Amino acid sequence: MITEFKPYDLIHESVERLGDGGLFLVSGTKGNPMTIGWGVIGQIWGRPVFQVLVRPSRHSFTLLEELGEFTVCIPAEGQRKELALCGSKSGRDLDKIGACGLSLSPSARVSVPYISECTAHYECRVIHTNDVVNASLDPQIVAGSYPKGDFHRVYFGQIEGLFAH
Repeated sequence: MITEFKPYDLIHESVERLGDGGLFLVSGTKGNPMTIGWGVIGQIWGRPVFQVLVRPSRHSFTLLEELGEFTVCIPAEGQRKELALCGSKSGRDLDKIGACGLSLSPSARVSVPYISECTAHYECRVIHTNDVVNASLDPQIVAGSYPKGDFHRVYFGQIEGLFAH
């Protein structure tokens, strides 16, 4: 059974999982998952927003740019191997859903599916993007997170729905 929640009802669990193994960011209508360990949930412009960061070199970047929608899925306990695979392989070269033995289900409010085996998912529509730029970033962060100069784009996704399964 699927239960809808208010956008901030699972914020604690979501932020905790970001720092402990990550979450699945799913993009594209065919459902390409990528592991994320950075993100922000909050309110901007009076709207509930989930901010995710994706490097231009990632396949997910292309899919986000094309569609402007995504889901963020909270993994179930025991999905660390799946998170590891989705964080280390590209959807350009591999069907990560199939390789992980996962399945997809259609979302209620966006065209990007969610991972059925996860405990909950956010459905988001991109309302703004910003590029992380070297000139305005703390030099220690640049040195530690961007030694190759591959800066992220930040996607501001309005939370259209939050559902637990």
